[in-house]
Amino acid sequence: MEHLLSVIGYIGTGLVIGAYAPQIWHLWTEGCSAGISERAYALWVLSSAVFLAHSITIGDAVFMVTQLVNMIALAIILVLARRFRNQICTAHASQLHVRE
Repeated sequence: MEHLLSVIGYIGTGLVIGAYAPQIWHLWTEGCSAGISERAYALWVLSSAVFLAHSITIGDAVFMVTQLVNMIALAIILVLARRFRNQICTAHASQLHVRE
């Protein structure tokens, strides 16, 4: 049973990767930082670091891997968001124009 729960946890980690991948891809390929709050992402990195420390303390390998993946993905997003700060792709620019 414990093995099954670990497998489920690693599947969840895969979902985390799948959730971050489109954001990272859009930032990298389009150079678009529209809708990204650097403060929010920085806070998420900090919270992942705290969770990582906790997972190390309790010795939960799945939780450690998940939080490490979170921290890496969030850090990539932060770096790219800073690199492309105030840049917006045509798709987001047209959405903003429609709202106004």
